[in-house]
Amino acid sequence: SVVGARAGAMGRSLRPYMHNLLLSSAAACRSLEGVQNFRPVRSLPGLFRSASLEQATASDAAFLLDSARVRTIVDLRNDDEIARARATATPVGLSLLAAFDSGAAVGASCIASEGGGVLRRFQVPLLGDVDGLLDEVAARLPTAKRMEAALYRTVDMRRHDRLVYDALSQGKQQLLYTSMIASAPPAVWQQALSIAADRRSGNVLIHCARGKDRTGVLAALLQHAVGDAPEKIVEEYALSEVLLGEGGGGGGGGGGGAAAQQSVLQSSSRQQQHSAGVDWSALRGSPPAAMEDTLDWVRSKYGAIDSFLEKVGCGEAWRQSLLAEPALASRGYARRVTAGEKSVVAS
Repeated sequence: SVVGARAGAMGRSLRPYMHNLLLSSAAACRSLEGVQNFRPVRSLPGLFRSASLEQATASDAAFLLDSARVRTIVDLRNDDEIARARATATPVGLSLLAAFDSGAAVGASCIASEGGGVLRRFQVPLLGDVDGLLDEVAARLPTAKRMEAALYRTVDMRRHDRLVYDALSQGKQQLLYTSMIASAPPAVWQQALSIAADRRSGNVLIHCARGKDRTGVLAALLQHAVGDAPEKIVEEYALSEVLLGEGGGGGGGGGGGAAAQQSVLQSSSRQQQHSAGVDWSALRGSPPAAMEDTLDWVRSKYGAIDSFLEKVGCGEAWRQSLLAEPALASRGYARRVTAGEKSVVAS
């Protein structure tokens, strides 16, 4: 497709330029032991992003609570993803999440000693309507394929879904992200954006399974709202590939990402019925062109990114809450870089 060709060309042209930038940015990220892809969201003090927390160690939990001072978690995953992750969680990971789930008190002699109030976790599944996502992908098929899919929908749902799964594999991240933006209900987007913006009760952490797709799109919208330049938004998104060790092609650390993404589609009633699914290996990594094309699509579809934000209920009042200073400043932290470390902590 034209978009696919453009994405490939942009990815090839940007990759040499982005490489050193991404390595430099990675060096400013906290390297946690069991929580992957953790870092602040650029230009938004008090807002962090990461992969899932179920594998957290004691050191990770102490850092998140006492240094990053996270008091609110926004979990973008579906119920079944969370259940599978918790089935293999570390004891510390389970205890940490239980504290947020139960609204544990914050204060002296509590699990989180700085500030007041309670810990909070909100589940806001951006891919909660997976069948809606697949229908959105089907609606974007080329005319001949769309007619073929419409025929199969009445006589052979398995073949219909095969067409959709193949299209999603071929459309890669840009098709996944734009279909998610279009298919998730406005109220879901409003909830995710509003909770992330509100740091009055303490710092906020947004995450999904790998912290790059759903989290990446949400972070991009938040960065745009505070005026970050498109190239900075793209750079922040592309950093996930470095921190996760995922390459756009095969190999590397992409297997875990593919498994995490595949588990999302298992939420679909159609995916449960038919074993064939998306080739998730095609969606490894976080190529710069994927976010470039996604932002371009939003501008084209809604007239402007701000128009999309307003459509889902996040207008000027929401933007002002996003720009407000957080209640708790994150503590500065630093440590010496040692040979072989993937990243270091910024002060």
